[in-house]
Amino acid sequence: MIFIFGFRSRGAVLATVTLACRNGHVAAHRIAKLTKWFTLFFVPVIPLRRKYRSICIQCGLTLDIPKEDAEELAARASLGASAPMDPVAPPLPAAAGEPVLPPAGWYPDPAGSNGQRYWDGRSWTESVEHF
Repeated sequence: MIFIFGFRSRGAVLATVTLACRNGHVAAHRIAKLTKWFTLFFVPVIPLRRKYRSICIQCGLTLDIPKEDAEELAARASLGASAPMDPVAPPLPAAAGEPVLPPAGWYPDPAGSNGQRYWDGRSWTESVEHF
């Protein structure tokens, strides 16, 4: 039996941005749009479902994010604008709607120096270690 219809998923990377990962580090994340299509004769015809995901390049953690957040991150990245609020922001939304920030510790300096800056759990401090 030959089927003339089916389903196919396609993905597209919207942007690559630096975000605070839920695993406690600051790293680049790919913002991706995944679309599931109904196909007819192997040609995508009707989009059935779209998901937007953040994929941590360092650890591979993949999280679903709202469409509005994904589009805002992609727009900021295309304009070359920095992330809103703080250099590690926007943190990925927690399941309960609260932002998840990385734990206090030393991270690569978001100001671009070759050192590390201390993150106190809420904001960047003036403490910098240079190598």
